[in-house]
Amino acid sequence: MYDIVVMGSINMDVIVNCHEFPKSGDNSFCKSIQMSAGGKGNNQAVSAARYGKKVCFLGCIGDDDAGRQLRQNLKIRNIDDSYMIVKKEAKTGSCVGLVESNGDNTLLVHLGANVAFSREDVINALASITGKILLVQMETSQESILTAMQLGREKGMFIILDPAPVQGINPECFPYADLIVPNSNETKHITGITVNDESSALEAAKVIHKMGVKRVIIKMGKDGCLLYQKDRSVFIPALEVEAVDTVGAGDCFAGALASYLIDNYNDIEGGIRFAQVVAGIKVSRAGGHDAIPEIDEVKSVIETITT
Repeated sequence: MYDIVVMGSINMDVIVNCHEFPKSGDNSFCKSIQMSAGGKGNNQAVSAARYGKKVCFLGCIGDDDAGRQLRQNLKIRNIDDSYMIVKKEAKTGSCVGLVESNGDNTLLVHLGANVAFSREDVINALASITGKILLVQMETSQESILTAMQLGREKGMFIILDPAPVQGINPECFPYADLIVPNSNETKHITGITVNDESSALEAAKVIHKMGVKRVIIKMGKDGCLLYQKDRSVFIPALEVEAVDTVGAGDCFAGALASYLIDNYNDIEGGIRFAQVVAGIKVSRAGGHDAIPEIDEVKSVIETITT
């Protein structure tokens, strides 16, 4: 049995570090351009596996060099890619990320093989997979996401849904989630509520709860997180850092949260604090998967903010 089964997108990223965000029609110089493994599902799997959990990744790639490189990256990071689906008629997903000097990012994604993921693909793969937690995003085909969550529920898995990106959000999936973790933008798309403080976050969380989700975490970036469950809420302040590169911050949070909950199933509040520290350290330095901190560094930071 796996600790965590991650089903989701996997892309080859091209990250451009800008001096300033280019205007339409500009021909601009940049600080650097680098290629790295990405995709929300891929990022979350790497974050979850970073802390010693047994992780399986279920994704869809093309029969191309990018797909083969991405599989190799998973193997290096001790993630089981045995259930990866290869589509000969599709190209592996790709993404161009523009990172500004303040760490903010703008992403342009071509989903490629990620949307070739069929219901039958998911049924066949999950037939022989068992796990404690199923971690899902919304960057593959809608039928693949809904099918995975339905089967995960039948298998008794604890299902964490990261409803991202906004364009992929499908409320039909919400009742199958045990925990949902939208950011402010996704929350506004789901509820119509602009989240800018604890009060508005609680209002939005209650709306999402009524859509069938027992536990809701509203992520507000540097303004912290709000957890709503069992008719009560708690606000957890964010770790204060100077952001350098925010690409993948939410993915890093979700993977770290899943990892924590494997050992501390009932302590979602503690899981949020752990995930905030992991994501906070990650965004404070440049880099992709290698920027995700080791457990000793995370524990050291947690000790300083709890003593």
